[in-house]
Parts: sequence; structure tokens; C-alpha cells
Amino acid sequence: MKKTVLIAALLMLVLSCVLPGVHEASGSVLLDRIVATVNDEIITWSELMNVIIIDGKQFLSGLTGEDRENKIREAERPVLDNLIETKLQLQEARRMNLDVTASEIDGAIQEIRTKYSLTDEMLMNSLKAEGLTPEDYRARLADQILLQKVINYAVKNNIVVSEKEIEQYYKDHVGEFDGGEKIRIRQIFFALPGDSSQKESVEAKAREIEQKISSGEDFSKLAGEFSEDPSSAFGGDLGYISRGSALKEIEDAAAALKKGEVSSPFWSPAGLHIIKLEDRVEAGGIGKVRDKIRENLLQKAFEGRYSEWKAGLREKAFIEIKL
Repeated sequence: MKKTVLIAALLMLVLSCVLPGVHEASGSVLLDRIVATVNDEIITWSELMNVIIIDGKQFLSGLTGEDRENKIREAERPVLDNLIETKLQLQEARRMNLDVTASEIDGAIQEIRTKYSLTDEMLMNSLKAEGLTPEDYRARLADQILLQKVINYAVKNNIVVSEKEIEQYYKDHVGEFDGGEKIRIRQIFFALPGDSSQKESVEAKAREIEQKISSGEDFSKLAGEFSEDPSSAFGGDLGYISRGSALKEIEDAAAALKKGEVSSPFWSPAGLHIIKLEDRVEAGGIGKVRDKIRENLLQKAFEGRYSEWKAGLREKAFIEIKL
């Protein structure tokens, strides 16, 4: 959308659209308008609403009239902030002459299909359920790939962890690594309903979330949105768990997973779980856990550098919000 703000503003005067699902109760018609300017690009009201309605399909489900409008209004500013942040990073990627090829997008789609054992028909049905066309999906993947490239070039590739840092971390966290095998998992959890007749509804909700994960959505983000466990505040992260300290059903499910894999929904006496295995730590000295520690330190350093980099992009940018 490389239009000047002036041309885009003039277009907004002659082009308008009715936004589906918004202000249905009052029957009013909203004209499209600019809600933010980010350097030489704009974000329109319809673009913002499109993201809220598609990405927020789950939390808008079943809501109508004023309740739906209120929920959309709650999402407007945080979603707009995310769009601004994304646009700044994509602009930086273009400034660095980074791009994405069609073969890279095809490869990403094939990787998702292989990882989740999806046929073409299953993938198309999943996109349809999310309100996305194949073209929309490819555009989203292209943006995600480009974002990953610029983040790698500008931030991740500049981080180095020394052996001294690894050894110091081991000394400071020796209790984390002593003893038997430990696993680190995230979970999305739904409490066991009081009425067994409601179990089918809970399972249907879990299947919807499983489909979102299969389509490439972030597990920790979904846990924050939907999990009924207190760990939802931390993206479902349960931390490191020693063998024998978790529910047998959780440990059995985790034992069948490789690092990064996600389980199918399963029941325990407490409720319905979907878990992701983040890490598995073997017992026995620094030699066994050196790579794990390096990963932890790299991730911690990345989070700090990434936040600084994003703040720097924002500080240098011209941003005008009209929401």
C-alpha cells in the first residue's frame, strides 16, 4: 500500500464501504476513513475492522448488537497498536531491500501442511472457517516471512552468548537442572464442566483452537486468549515440571511429543487440555544442558534487544493516530 497520504486521503473521500458485523444494532453505515498514518503509509478503519473480526472470531462468537460493538471497541486500540508496530517493521524490511519470493511462500505452506498432516481440502476448509481466501493467506504468510527476515537480520543475528555466560547461568540455576528429567510445557485448559452434557461443547471449542494452531497461529497467544488456567497470563507456560509432579495424563501426552510439537485435546480428571512441549531437560551436569542454557540466554537477550529495536523504529517514525 505504497500510496502517499494525500492520494489515499482523497480516495477515502470518494470510496466508502459498509463494514460487516459492526454497528448492526443501530443500522448505521460507517464510511471508511484513515485511523493511523505510519510514515508514508496509512491504516484504514476497514483494515482495522477486518483484522479484529477475522482474528477475533472466537471472542466475538455468539455476540450481537451492543455486546458485539463493545467487544470490538475494546479491541480497537491494542489491535491498531499491533498493526502500527507490524507496519514499521515491514517498512524497515523494505528499507533493507529484503523481500519474499513465491517459492518461499509455497515452502511455508507445504511445511504447515506437513507438520499438521493437512490435505489441500483440509487447508482450504480451515481458511474458509477463518474467513480467509487463499490470496489473503499467502499475503499474511509473506508478511510473516518478511517480518522474520528483518528481525533475524536486525536483531537475532547480532546476539552472541559466551561460554562464560552459560556456566554462570548454570551455577545460578543449578536447582533447575539437578535431579531427574524435567519438561517445560504450555497448556490451553478448559475446566471440567459440572454437567457432563456440556463436554461436547468444550470439545468443539478445543477443536476450533486446535485448527487455529494447525493454521500456524501462536500457541502462547491462543493460551492467553482462551485458556481457563491461571497460566494463561503467561501464555500458558507451566514452567519446568519434574517427572511425577504433574497429572499422569499430562505427562503421558508430553512423553509422546517432540520439542515444539502440540498434542491433540485430551481429558484429565481436571478438564480438557492441549499442551505444547517447549523443552525437555535431561538429568546430569552442564554437559547435558549446555545447549538448553544457550537457547534460554539467547531468548532472553533477544526479547530485550527486540523491544529496544521496536522502540527505536517507533521513535524515528512519523505516527499519527486518528482513532
